[in-house]
Amino acid sequence: MTVLPPPKRVRDLFADLLGREVDISPCLEPVVPTLIRPCAIGVYVTDDIKTGAVLCADLELAARAGAALSLVPKAGADAAIEGRYIPQNLLDNFAEVINVFAGLFNVPNAPHLKLYSVVAPDETPPADLVPLVRRVTRRVDLRLAIDGYGLGHLAVVLPN
Repeated sequence: MTVLPPPKRVRDLFADLLGREVDISPCLEPVVPTLIRPCAIGVYVTDDIKTGAVLCADLELAARAGAALSLVPKAGADAAIEGRYIPQNLLDNFAEVINVFAGLFNVPNAPHLKLYSVVAPDETPPADLVPLVRRVTRRVDLRLAIDGYGLGHLAVVLPN
């Protein structure tokens, strides 16, 4: 059975990939995409193409992590957040971060998961993902502060 990654492993992955300090803490409000809170969504599937996990990152985290990965200045992330649109280069960078994130699911006695798709914050998520990202069990919601870039929020949700 797939298990939720511990917050320390999430922090370590982001810090290692971005080459920056990352502070992590629980997020008290679930990270769920809405018109007011656009989110990037990563869908992870098993080897037989069944949904195994979903990662939901608010626009702030997607833009900031995407910028930090390739050393785009903080102003680039801030402009994306202010414009409520993540440019393709930052989205591609964020997709690379969450592709590596798949390794956190791949532990002994768990099904192998891989990143299958990424839904941009300005896209409508597929209808079958909506109930999954809104579920209240089998999820972890985290607040990440990326040194030099700022705050963002992340949820990891498991289907069963």
